[in-house]
Amino acid sequence: MVSINACKNKTANNSQAVPAIANIVNGIELDKRFSSADSLVVVFYKDPFGNDSLRYTRYYNQHVTTDSTFVTELLYNLNQPFTKQEKIKPCRSEGKVWMYSQGKLFQTIYFAYNKSDCYFLYLIKDGFFYYMDVKKTLLDKLNAAKKLAKEPA
Repeated sequence: MVSINACKNKTANNSQAVPAIANIVNGIELDKRFSSADSLVVVFYKDPFGNDSLRYTRYYNQHVTTDSTFVTELLYNLNQPFTKQEKIKPCRSEGKVWMYSQGKLFQTIYFAYNKSDCYFLYLIKDGFFYYMDVKKTLLDKLNAAKKLAKEPA
């Protein structure tokens, strides 16, 4: 078996080029629009672990933010390898983040972090589910946003 290696461009701080195996992609590379994100709507389902395993509650609280540190933290979290799956994991997400650029919604990121066996971010693209870990720094931002979240008007 032949391994194909590629080099990424030098990083922004002009450090050494980072070798990468051609078939490993970071989540942020799944959608080139990520770099244009300027605001988020963070949605928290009111009853994410409800009795009906097939449907989510339609009731939620949300927090709208243009905080660049929150956007940056989400992008930092997305900049890690993902696991591509054909089927959704048997875990319910606890909420989602709608990502905006110049007032237009362009991507939805789902999250779960309150159960040890269901601890992830994921997005859907081309019929596949792309999962990645939730980093503690993003978890802190999500928890802070949850405290500020209100019912949509």
